[in-house]
This record gives sequence, C-alpha cells and structure tokens, in this order.
Amino acid sequence: MKKNICILIILLIGLIGCDKTENPIPPVFGDLNWSLYPGDSNNYLALYSFEDPSSNWSTNMNTKTHILLEDYTGHKCGSCPAAAEDALLLENDSSLGVIVISIHACDVDAFQYIDSAMGFITDFTTTAGDVYIVDMPGFPANPIGTINRKPNPLDPENDVWFPQSSWSSFINQEQNSDLLANIQLQSNYFPSTNGLFVHVESEFKSNLSGDYNLIIYLVRERVIASQMVGTTIEPNYHHHSVLSDNVNGIWGTPISSGNISTGTKFYNDYSIELTDPNTDSTYDINNLSLIAYICERNTFEVIQVTKLELN
Repeated sequence: MKKNICILIILLIGLIGCDKTENPIPPVFGDLNWSLYPGDSNNYLALYSFEDPSSNWSTNMNTKTHILLEDYTGHKCGSCPAAAEDALLLENDSSLGVIVISIHACDVDAFQYIDSAMGFITDFTTTAGDVYIVDMPGFPANPIGTINRKPNPLDPENDVWFPQSSWSSFINQEQNSDLLANIQLQSNYFPSTNGLFVHVESEFKSNLSGDYNLIIYLVRERVIASQMVGTTIEPNYHHHSVLSDNVNGIWGTPISSGNISTGTKFYNDYSIELTDPNTDSTYDINNLSLIAYICERNTFEVIQVTKLELN
C-alpha cells in the first residue's frame, strides 16, 4: 500500500512539475531563428500573437480554387521561352486564377549548366527542383509543366506532366474545381538581418482524408540573365517568377494526416535568412514573393495555392 502511495505521489509531482514549466508560448515560437530578429524576441509579439494565432487573421473570403502552374524550364532550352510566354498569358488572365512558378530542372542537366564562355553565368537550379523531377515519376523533357499536379488524363501512366500545348485547355477545365482549402500569408522583413518571418493560416473547406503538406516557395519575380531563344542567345532575357528557395523544406511541413473536417485550421510560422541584396540585387525585397500551397503528399495533388508579394 505504501509503495502504491509513493508511486502516486511521484506521478503527481511529475504532473505538477510539467505544469509549472510549461511554456505559455507554443513551441514553434522557440523554433524560429530569433537571431534574424533585430531586438528582443518577446517584442515580436506586438507584430504577431503566438498565444492566440487565430487573432492575427481576418476571415478568408476567398471562394476560388487557384491553379499552380509549374513551368519546368532551362536557360539553355531554346523552346522554353515560348512556353514561358504561354504561362504568363494564363497568369495574366485573372479569371483563371493561375499562379506561375518557373522551376529550372531537368534530368540530364543539358539545359541548366553554367557556361561562362556563352554568357550563361546564373545558376537557376534548386535542390527542390532537382528532387521533384525524380520524385514525381515520368519527367519527359523541358519545357513541361504541372497543373495543380493533377494526373494528365492523356498520359498512359497518368503522370502529372503536361506539355505546353495542353496547358490552356486543362487549366480551363480545372478553374471550376471545388474549393477544398484556403491559405493566408503574412510576413515581416528585417533588412538589418535579411531576416524574413512568415506566418501561414491553412483552412480546410471540405471533409478530406490523406496526408497533406504545406510547402512555401521563395520566388524572385524577375531575373535578367542569358536565355537561349530558339537558336539565339538573348543576354538580357527577363526570367519570370523564378523558384529560388523553399522556405520550409523540399516537401514542406506535414499539417494533417488521416481524416480532416471542414473548418479545421492550422497555423505555421517560419523564418529564413534571405540572400543579401547588396550581394545579389535580385533578392531585393521588392523583387520577392512567396507562393504557398497545400498538396497531398502521396498523390502530389495541389488542392490550393496562394501568392504574397513582399514589396
């Protein structure tokens, strides 16, 4: 009996001890790189409340499923500029809700490598881009695209890759898809440290089942550099919406696994040190954007995407 009482007392002390040491701020607060904040991290609470993250957001009134068009391209791919022009036209049609990202990747590196003698001195490749073309099977060649990473119904293997010629027709079919999720983004930038703090609200608008990840791209809106156009080298080509980094890893952050109910919300916070714009002017904050999307990790399908310009 005495032994049982001792065990009970130890358990109670353990519980009380845990209660006393519990951090009133969620653990994510400590996971951020506070060296990127120029001051006392507690002062950041004036900008964003971690104790009640829902208080930072207004109701998301969006009712449309937006479309992520990933344009897999290369600076030595002569036919890629025509695909980029088509992607830009689709993005500029506001009725479609298309968000374009240019990803420089190919499986043989033929279109990506640096060739200073020919003026190709900018390395556009990313670790994420190199992984995506391997993890998502069936990558054919540049230029090629994904459309919300839906399977291509005309592909015998139902892979996610769409040739340029089918982008417009499939996007027109996709634009009226049911709204399954919404995303909101906020950011705070501190020039003295090149620190960017990113906050995300993800809200599911339908009962779903699966493994859903949140992925955030860092985008340079415009980079002027050499590009093969047909058989000619254009030294001052305007590269548009270039994937430059992933804020939260290649496959992002798992936010839900299994069944999820309509109305469920998730809040995620990140920090990233940006490239010094004094070293590379294309990383000026006025030239940067964030693209955030939720995808089902097993099928790769994107169920919602949004974009935030940082200027």
